[in-house]
Formats: sequence, C-alpha cells, structure tokens
Amino acid sequence: MTAGGSNMSKFVENFDTDNEYLTIPDGFKEVAHDTRSRNGEDVEVVRYQQSDKIVQNNPHVTVVYGDDGRLISYNNFSVDSPDALPDDTEAVDIAVNVFDSLDSEYAEELSLMRIDEQERLFINDDGDEVATPILWVKFAHMNGSYNWVSVGPAGQVIEFERESMWDYGQSRRATEEWNDDDWVAAREHRGPQLSAPSALA
Repeated sequence: MTAGGSNMSKFVENFDTDNEYLTIPDGFKEVAHDTRSRNGEDVEVVRYQQSDKIVQNNPHVTVVYGDDGRLISYNNFSVDSPDALPDDTEAVDIAVNVFDSLDSEYAEELSLMRIDEQERLFINDDGDEVATPILWVKFAHMNGSYNWVSVGPAGQVIEFERESMWDYGQSRRATEEWNDDDWVAAREHRGPQLSAPSALA
C-alpha cells in the first residue's frame, strides 16, 4: 500500500494497482505510516510530503487504506494552480469515474446529492496560506454513508473519501478525520476542538 509509478509521476495504489486519477506530487516521499481506528476498523494512514519534518498543514498528501487494502480516502493539500475549475457536469463525470475506477460495485449504489464550491487550505513553504478551489461532489450510499470526490483546477482530483458516517444527534460528522491535520491536533490535545460539521476529536 504505497505510491506506485515512474520517477516522473506517482500514483496512489488501490489493491496494488496504480490509480491515475490520484497523484502523489513529484518529490514527495512517505514520511509517516500509522495504524488508526476509523468507524471501528483498523486503517493505515500514510502521509507523503517533500521534507522529513511534519508541520501542521504543510504541503502534503494523506492516504487512508482499510484493513482489506481498499482505498478509503485521499487528500492532496499541495495544489496551487491558476487554472480554472471545470463545470459541474465535468466535475460529476470525473467523480463518477474515480469511484468506478476504485470500486465499481460500490459505485453502483451511490446517488448524487449535490455539488458545492469550496476551498481547501494549506501553508506553503514560505509560510503563506494557499486556498485551493474545489467542486465538492457529494454522494449518498445505500449503506447510509456519505462519499465524495473534490475536483480542483483543470479537473485535478484533490480529495476522495468513502464511508463517512454522520452523527444526526450532534449534527456533525461521526467518522474520525485522520486526513485532517487540525482534527488530528485536537485529537492529540495539541489544538482546539473543531466546530461542526467536523467530527468530535
């Protein structure tokens, strides 16, 4: 469960097969690999970045694998691009193709919910905050979970996540967020609890 591909391009693996929608930037290397619990399942959380030192919200990619090797989530906090976002139709097509490429049987039970224009933030190597614009394409699954693909500039996939559960009583996410540096900091008592809709740490 590592990044595969040539020296020029690296891709995230899903069941030992490179997925060309999900890239690891040139120069990024694995700097952390931890076992955590997500929805009661042991998962592998892998972080890629250029430098050895992990700094909260620095440019990085986080990938989470389930105990059966399936890809659960991918988050690329490193995209700083002047390119435009695709239109909604293209974004949905990309999202559907991503799910089909990763787990076609699972994808058959997805229903499109909505498309939101959002942004994702990270701190670049100069210490400046960078906002990556995205189209957040959200799906419901017949298993009761929420699932999404976030499509960024020029159609690049910025995020993928499956099997995210919702706490209706708390009106916030129920699933642990090992792919969010601020949530991890709160979990480890290094930062404040995030407000809803983020999960309780």
